[in-house]
Amino acid sequence: MTKISMDVNVEEGFSTYERKLYAEVDRILYQNYLSPRTITDFWQGDRDGVVHGLKALKVRAVRIIVLSHYVEIDDALGMIIYRRLVPKGRRAINGKVVRVMIDGMHLLHKLDTVATFQRVSKETVNAVRGINQLRNTMAHRHGMSPIPLKDRKYKDKYDIFTIKGLTKMKEDMHAIDMELQPNVMRLAMELVRDQKNAAAERGRQSRKRST
Repeated sequence: MTKISMDVNVEEGFSTYERKLYAEVDRILYQNYLSPRTITDFWQGDRDGVVHGLKALKVRAVRIIVLSHYVEIDDALGMIIYRRLVPKGRRAINGKVVRVMIDGMHLLHKLDTVATFQRVSKETVNAVRGINQLRNTMAHRHGMSPIPLKDRKYKDKYDIFTIKGLTKMKEDMHAIDMELQPNVMRLAMELVRDQKNAAAERGRQSRKRST
Protein backbone atom coordinates (compact mmCIF):
# COMPACT_ATOMS: atom_id res chain seq x y z
CA MET A 1 0.00 0.00 0.00
CA THR A 2 1.26 3.48 -0.84
CA LYS A 3 2.51 5.40 2.15
CA ILE A 4 0.38 8.47 2.70
CA SER A 5 2.32 11.68 3.13
CA MET A 6 1.14 14.09 5.79
CA ASP A 7 2.59 17.25 7.21
CA VAL A 8 3.89 16.45 10.69
CA ASN A 9 2.40 19.59 12.22
CA VAL A 10 -0.99 18.84 10.69
CA GLU A 11 -0.88 15.22 11.83
CA GLU A 12 -0.08 16.17 15.43
CA GLY A 13 -3.10 18.49 15.58
CA PHE A 14 -5.53 15.98 14.08
CA SER A 15 -7.81 13.55 15.88
CA THR A 16 -7.83 9.89 14.85
CA TYR A 17 -10.88 10.46 12.64
CA GLU A 18 -9.35 13.57 11.04
CA ARG A 19 -6.12 11.70 10.25
CA LYS A 20 -8.15 8.87 8.70
CA LEU A 21 -10.17 11.31 6.57
CA TYR A 22 -7.02 13.20 5.53
CA ALA A 23 -5.39 9.94 4.47
CA GLU A 24 -8.50 8.89 2.53
CA VAL A 25 -8.57 12.13 0.54
CA ASP A 26 -4.83 11.91 -0.06
CA ARG A 27 -5.19 8.34 -1.31
CA ILE A 28 -8.05 9.27 -3.67
CA LEU A 29 -5.94 12.04 -5.20
CA TYR A 30 -2.89 9.79 -5.42
CA GLN A 31 -4.67 6.84 -7.04
CA ASN A 32 -6.41 9.04 -9.59
CA TYR A 33 -3.24 10.85 -10.71
CA LEU A 34 -4.29 14.12 -9.07
CA SER A 35 -1.30 14.33 -6.73
CA PRO A 36 2.20 15.44 -7.78
CA ARG A 37 3.53 12.50 -5.74
CA THR A 38 1.84 10.12 -8.17
CA ILE A 39 3.82 11.63 -11.02
CA THR A 40 7.17 11.68 -9.25
CA ASP A 41 6.70 8.11 -7.96
CA PHE A 42 5.63 6.74 -11.36
CA TRP A 43 8.31 8.56 -13.36
CA GLN A 44 11.04 8.22 -10.75
CA GLY A 45 14.41 8.75 -12.42
CA ASP A 46 12.89 10.00 -15.69
CA ARG A 47 13.01 13.79 -15.65
CA ASP A 48 11.26 14.16 -19.02
CA GLY A 49 8.49 11.89 -17.78
CA VAL A 50 8.11 13.93 -14.61
CA VAL A 51 7.85 17.19 -16.56
CA HIS A 52 5.31 15.72 -18.98
CA GLY A 53 3.29 14.23 -16.12
CA LEU A 54 3.22 17.43 -14.09
CA LYS A 55 2.11 19.47 -17.11
CA ALA A 56 -0.72 17.01 -17.74
CA LEU A 57 -1.67 17.14 -14.05
CA LYS A 58 -1.81 20.94 -14.17
CA VAL A 59 -4.28 20.75 -17.06
CA ARG A 60 -6.42 18.22 -15.19
CA ALA A 61 -6.40 20.33 -12.01
CA VAL A 62 -7.44 23.51 -13.81
CA ARG A 63 -10.12 21.60 -15.71
CA ILE A 64 -11.56 20.27 -12.42
CA ILE A 65 -11.57 23.77 -10.89
CA VAL A 66 -13.41 25.27 -13.86
CA LEU A 67 -16.00 22.48 -14.01
CA SER A 68 -16.55 22.66 -10.25
CA HIS A 69 -17.24 26.40 -10.44
CA TYR A 70 -19.63 25.80 -13.34
CA VAL A 71 -21.59 23.17 -11.41
CA GLU A 72 -21.74 25.36 -8.30
CA ILE A 73 -23.18 28.30 -10.26
CA ASP A 74 -25.58 26.02 -12.11
CA ASP A 75 -26.88 24.59 -8.83
CA ALA A 76 -27.27 28.06 -7.28
CA LEU A 77 -29.22 29.43 -10.23
CA GLY A 78 -31.39 26.33 -10.38
CA MET A 79 -32.27 26.63 -6.70
CA ILE A 80 -33.18 30.31 -7.08
CA ILE A 81 -35.55 29.48 -9.95
CA TYR A 82 -37.03 26.54 -8.04
CA ARG A 83 -37.80 28.62 -4.97
CA ARG A 84 -39.35 31.28 -7.16
CA LEU A 85 -41.63 28.88 -9.03
CA VAL A 86 -42.63 26.52 -6.24
CA PRO A 87 -44.00 27.96 -2.98
CA LYS A 88 -42.93 26.19 0.20
CA GLY A 89 -46.34 24.69 0.83
CA ARG A 90 -46.55 23.06 -2.62
CA ARG A 91 -43.02 21.69 -3.06
CA ALA A 92 -44.08 18.13 -2.26
CA ILE A 93 -46.69 18.29 -5.06
CA ASN A 94 -45.05 20.26 -7.86
CA GLY A 95 -41.39 20.17 -6.91
CA LYS A 96 -40.34 17.08 -8.86
CA VAL A 97 -41.77 18.30 -12.16
CA VAL A 98 -40.19 21.73 -11.80
CA ARG A 99 -36.80 20.23 -10.93
CA VAL A 100 -36.85 18.17 -14.11
CA MET A 101 -37.65 21.29 -16.13
CA ILE A 102 -34.87 23.26 -14.46
CA ASP A 103 -32.35 20.45 -14.97
CA GLY A 104 -33.03 20.68 -18.71
CA MET A 105 -32.00 24.35 -18.86
CA HIS A 106 -28.43 25.28 -19.72
CA LEU A 107 -26.47 27.67 -17.53
CA LEU A 108 -26.96 30.89 -19.48
CA HIS A 109 -30.69 30.20 -19.84
CA LYS A 110 -30.89 29.87 -16.06
CA LEU A 111 -28.95 33.12 -15.66
CA ASP A 112 -31.28 34.98 -18.03
CA THR A 113 -34.32 33.53 -16.22
CA VAL A 114 -33.11 34.64 -12.80
CA ALA A 115 -32.43 38.12 -14.22
CA THR A 116 -36.15 38.46 -15.10
CA PHE A 117 -37.23 38.50 -11.45
CA GLN A 118 -34.20 39.70 -9.48
CA ARG A 119 -31.31 42.03 -10.10
CA VAL A 120 -28.14 40.41 -11.36
CA SER A 121 -25.15 42.72 -11.58
CA LYS A 122 -23.19 43.21 -14.79
CA GLU A 123 -20.10 41.91 -13.00
CA THR A 124 -21.84 38.64 -12.13
CA VAL A 125 -23.22 38.24 -15.65
CA ASN A 126 -19.76 38.73 -17.16
CA ALA A 127 -18.15 36.33 -14.68
CA VAL A 128 -20.75 33.59 -15.26
CA ARG A 129 -20.42 33.95 -19.02
CA GLY A 130 -16.63 33.76 -18.71
CA ILE A 131 -16.77 30.58 -16.63
CA ASN A 132 -19.34 29.08 -19.01
CA GLN A 133 -17.02 29.77 -21.96
CA LEU A 134 -14.09 28.11 -20.18
CA ARG A 135 -16.28 25.16 -19.22
CA ASN A 136 -17.22 24.60 -22.84
CA THR A 137 -13.53 24.63 -23.76
CA MET A 138 -12.51 22.24 -20.97
CA ALA A 139 -15.42 19.81 -21.25
CA HIS A 140 -15.12 19.18 -24.97
CA ARG A 141 -11.39 18.83 -25.39
CA HIS A 142 -9.24 15.75 -24.81
CA GLY A 143 -7.11 16.05 -21.70
CA MET A 144 -3.81 15.80 -23.55
CA SER A 145 -4.76 18.15 -26.40
CA PRO A 146 -2.95 21.51 -26.36
CA ILE A 147 -5.25 24.42 -25.54
CA PRO A 148 -4.58 27.59 -27.58
CA LEU A 149 -3.95 30.72 -25.53
CA LYS A 150 -7.15 32.39 -26.78
CA ASP A 151 -9.19 29.48 -25.39
CA ARG A 152 -7.40 29.58 -22.04
CA LYS A 153 -8.41 33.14 -21.25
CA TYR A 154 -11.03 33.84 -18.61
CA LYS A 155 -13.23 36.76 -19.71
CA ASP A 156 -10.91 37.04 -22.75
CA LYS A 157 -8.24 38.55 -20.51
CA TYR A 158 -6.84 36.24 -17.83
CA ASP A 159 -4.90 33.09 -18.69
CA ILE A 160 -6.58 30.46 -16.52
CA PHE A 161 -3.36 28.44 -16.37
CA THR A 162 -1.62 31.16 -14.37
CA ILE A 163 -1.90 32.07 -10.68
CA LYS A 164 -3.26 35.48 -11.68
CA GLY A 165 -6.00 33.93 -13.81
CA LEU A 166 -7.06 31.37 -11.20
CA THR A 167 -7.02 34.02 -8.46
CA LYS A 168 -9.23 36.33 -10.52
CA MET A 169 -11.74 33.55 -11.15
CA LYS A 170 -11.74 32.60 -7.47
CA GLU A 171 -12.40 36.21 -6.46
CA ASP A 172 -15.24 36.43 -8.97
CA MET A 173 -16.72 33.16 -7.68
CA HIS A 174 -16.81 34.59 -4.17
CA ALA A 175 -18.57 37.70 -5.48
CA ILE A 176 -21.06 35.53 -7.41
CA ASP A 177 -21.84 33.51 -4.29
CA MET A 178 -22.28 36.65 -2.22
CA GLU A 179 -24.77 38.01 -4.74
CA LEU A 180 -26.71 34.84 -5.55
CA GLN A 181 -26.54 33.13 -2.16
CA PRO A 182 -26.02 35.84 0.47
CA ASN A 183 -27.70 33.91 3.29
CA VAL A 184 -25.76 30.73 2.57
CA MET A 185 -22.49 32.63 2.39
CA ARG A 186 -23.20 34.50 5.61
CA LEU A 187 -23.91 31.26 7.45
CA ALA A 188 -20.82 29.63 5.94
CA MET A 189 -18.57 32.49 7.06
CA GLU A 190 -20.10 32.40 10.54
CA LEU A 191 -19.45 28.65 10.71
CA VAL A 192 -15.83 29.09 9.64
CA ARG A 193 -15.35 31.87 12.20
CA ASP A 194 -16.84 29.74 14.99
CA GLN A 195 -14.70 26.74 14.02
CA LYS A 196 -11.54 28.85 14.02
CA ASN A 197 -12.42 30.32 17.40
CA ALA A 198 -13.09 26.85 18.79
CA ALA A 199 -9.79 25.54 17.41
CA ALA A 200 -7.92 28.50 18.91
CA GLU A 201 -9.56 27.85 22.27
CA ARG A 202 -8.61 24.17 22.16
CA GLY A 203 -5.05 25.20 21.42
CA ARG A 204 -4.99 27.55 24.41
CA GLN A 205 -6.38 24.86 26.69
CA SER A 206 -3.83 22.34 25.39
CA ARG A 207 -0.95 24.73 26.06
CA LYS A 208 -2.24 25.40 29.57
CA ARG A 209 -2.34 21.69 30.34
CA SER A 210 1.21 21.16 29.02
CA THR A 211 2.69 23.91 31.21
